[in-house]
Amino acid sequence: MQFIQYNGMSETGEGDVSRKGLPIIVGGCHRSGTSLVRFMLDAHSRIYCGPEVKFFLDFYSDYLNDPIQPARFMTSARRMLPKQQLFKVLGQSFVVLHERAAARAGKPRWADKNPENVLYLEDWQRLLSENWVLVHVVRNPLDTLASLKEAKFNPLVIPSELGARIDLYKRYTQAGLDFGKLHPERYYRVVYERLVDRPKSVTSSLMDWLEESFETEQLDFNSVHHQKGLEDRKVRKTTRVHAESVGRWKKLLMPSEVEQIYRECGPLWQRIVDDPDYGSH
Repeated sequence: MQFIQYNGMSETGEGDVSRKGLPIIVGGCHRSGTSLVRFMLDAHSRIYCGPEVKFFLDFYSDYLNDPIQPARFMTSARRMLPKQQLFKVLGQSFVVLHERAAARAGKPRWADKNPENVLYLEDWQRLLSENWVLVHVVRNPLDTLASLKEAKFNPLVIPSELGARIDLYKRYTQAGLDFGKLHPERYYRVVYERLVDRPKSVTSSLMDWLEESFETEQLDFNSVHHQKGLEDRKVRKTTRVHAESVGRWKKLLMPSEVEQIYRECGPLWQRIVDDPDYGSH
């Protein structure tokens, strides 16, 4: 089934699909630009995109070597009800949380930003059926992994070894691409390098696809208040979208690291670059 995108609408051969008002799920590998997209969406007058809530990580106890796992709320809650029943109870509450937070902010539409969202797309499907869209944020693997190296991440979430981080990048990126193949009418890819190079054009195209109007405040996203969360701290100090981080891998990575990343991630990234939609998103 061929996916053709035009004027912000998707056509799959089965008729146009309306995305007006649907919840927006944002995901992608850590340090790929998901926080930037979150702030730009949250700056819109109709969209509430709050701080990260690690619902799925908590629900499935998917942290790495978690020393307090036995004491966590979800560990105890899973002893009270079968997993499916518990997911229905808490998952519905998670959706209501978004709805009420959006209403409190005076906005009719909500978005959930979390890098791990791309790993839990089947769970979002269980919660929202077909009534949601995915915004998948991708970034060159060299800069992504260089940024992971530079940042001080909690070892419960991000492994410390380069090989494991490469596997993480490939897993997150491939999961989003797979969803796009299965559900092209509900998938939109934002390429970080394109976004920072042409912020107005790329953001306008995204908003057209979401069936919302572009608002200039989205480029000056820190001119409006955002609730604090787990996002990249640099984003809070940024006054504009910029491309200063593009190519920083040249300063942060050793030659051996560059070679390993290029060898293992290069083919996956090349598929994204070769995609006909790469230049239009």
